[in-house]
Amino acid sequence: MAKKPTDGVDYHDKMIIAHAVFACIATLFTAPAAILIGRYFRGRPWWFKAHLWLQSVTASCIIIVFAVGIVAVLSGASHIVQLTGPKADAHHDLGLAILILFLLQYLLGIAAHYTHSAGPAGAQKGAAFPTLSTPKHALRHLHVFCGVAMTALLYAGVKTGMDEWDTVSDMGTRVPSGIVVVYWLFFGIEVAAYLFGWVMEPLRAKKTQRAAASLDGGSEEKVAVEA
Repeated sequence: MAKKPTDGVDYHDKMIIAHAVFACIATLFTAPAAILIGRYFRGRPWWFKAHLWLQSVTASCIIIVFAVGIVAVLSGASHIVQLTGPKADAHHDLGLAILILFLLQYLLGIAAHYTHSAGPAGAQKGAAFPTLSTPKHALRHLHVFCGVAMTALLYAGVKTGMDEWDTVSDMGTRVPSGIVVVYWLFFGIEVAAYLFGWVMEPLRAKKTQRAAASLDGGSEEKVAVEA
């Protein structure tokens, strides 16, 4: 039975609110920021420290999210059914998958940092996507793939969590529509920013190739004149 607003927020709902806050920090802020720094600023000397710091915060948030979520589910007999009973849904499965995948991805990132990469200069000549054509250890590719997959699961986890709140809240409340709008706004901007980086990469590669060709042509002309 739903409680009246005057009864205050009960323990279960307080735990779920904390669960949601830390999930949103990881999903809408730290994880996307870490990915976008890797996408746009890999040439800067500070990028790895910033990337690692953001992913460390994300890891902490995900661990807290998982722990608080378990506490909330175990807070009463009526909530246990969220795992295997009539109120079970994909949200809890996503949560476990996110925890496992992120910890794997985090360790892969640290390990990949100590592997060899030829850097932008090592990209195949004429390649449209230097990021993919640059010789690098397989761990680096796996780390990126796991990072993108994990972030996609985070977005899905938050969305299913908002849907679940409407059915499991002891207060009988629903997620405000404004919060849903903000979620989709962040989602759209962050996904667009990431995809924009891939769209711009071949354009930047062509510009770099033209500049290099122009420089080579100028050098050859100078040699011919001197000869």
